[in-house]
Order: sequence, then C-alpha cells, then structure tokens
Amino acid sequence: MEFIIEMLLIIHVLSGVVALVAAFVAVGVAKGATFHRRVGTVFFWAMLGVGITAIPVTFVRPNPFLFFIALFSFYMAFAGYRRGRRLHVDEGIDVIAAWLMLVFGVVMIGYGVFMVVSDEPLGWALASFGGLGLSFGLEDVVKARRTPAHAERVSVHLSRMLGGTIATITAVLVQQVSPLVDDPLEQVALWLGPTVVLVPVIVLWTWRIAKTGKYRLFSPTPGSKVSA
Repeated sequence: MEFIIEMLLIIHVLSGVVALVAAFVAVGVAKGATFHRRVGTVFFWAMLGVGITAIPVTFVRPNPFLFFIALFSFYMAFAGYRRGRRLHVDEGIDVIAAWLMLVFGVVMIGYGVFMVVSDEPLGWALASFGGLGLSFGLEDVVKARRTPAHAERVSVHLSRMLGGTIATITAVLVQQVSPLVDDPLEQVALWLGPTVVLVPVIVLWTWRIAKTGKYRLFSPTPGSKVSA
C-alpha cells in the first residue's frame, strides 16, 4: 500500500508541475489560437491527474485541506475547459458539477471556520477558497443552460482556469514552503498570498473583456479582440 501511495504522490507532483507550466504558457500565448487550446487541454488533463491522485492519498493520509483544494482545483479546470470550447452550451454534467461546487463551497467555508476556531490558521485559506467556490458555483448554476455572449463565455473560461491555477500554487506553498516558515502570521500570508494577488487580476481581466472585448490584460494592439 505504501508503494502505491508513493507512486500516487509522484504522479500528483508531476501533474501539478505540468499544470502550472501549462497555465503560465496559456496566459502568455495568443488566446484562441490552436497552440493556446492545446496548452489548455494539457492543463485540464494535468489538473485531472492532480485531483485523481490527491483524493485517495488524503484518505490514507488524512488531509482535509488538500482534499477540498483538489476538488476545487478540478472543478475550476473542468468548468474553464468546458467553457473554452466554441459555441459551448451547458449540459447536464455542467449543471451537476456547478451544484456540487456550490455545496462543497459551503462545506469548505464551514470547515475552514472550524479549523480557525480550533487554532489551525490554514482554515483561513480553506475558507477563502470556499468563498471562491461558492461564488463561482452559484454563478454557473444561475447562468446554466443558456447561450452566453462570446465575451462572457471567455470571461468565465479565464476566471475558472486562473482559479484552478491559484489553488495549485497555494497547494504547492502549503506542502513545500510552509514547513520552512515558523511564524504563524507569515504562514497565513503565504497561504493567502496567491488569492490576494491573483483574484484582483481575475476581476480586472474579466472586466476588461466585458467592457472592451479585448482578451489581453494590457493589449498593445488596438484591434486585438476576443477570438477564443
């Protein structure tokens, strides 16, 4: 059993590395181009690998935080990937997934608060991801089964993909960097840092797409329109 767990951990780490590399590449290349879509596909399958390997490991080596983050990350990648397709219209699987994320968002907030009152500061990070999951899940449920405007679909695609990226970065910091930090306040800052830095980027970027139809956050070319 221990050998299986170690293999799952290796696959989990490699999948996370591939997902992060794919995320940064996807952000930097032309949106809507064939290469962008291929990199997005790599990101999705890598995030699937992260989720599939994390869940059994967290049962054998109990870690509620990583369990919930794995679910959150996979939903973000799933929802972002699905809505990145041309002419996407939500199907039953999208609606079910959105409802599950909404429910898990509530559970994550509740368990995060429980961790905080139990003197586990990591609960602040879990509660913040629960809030994001609840917000995104509720939005996806409300907008389900209708054909969104092109810019709106791209905004949802962008926010979900970046949401999954935030969770993956946070998981890496929690597992690899946090043990090297002794001060509790510095640990909390480390855990919440990716969310604090990147959520405003998501808000600004989606606002820009909605207002201008341009997909680049800082577009050098005036005619650069959404083409995903």
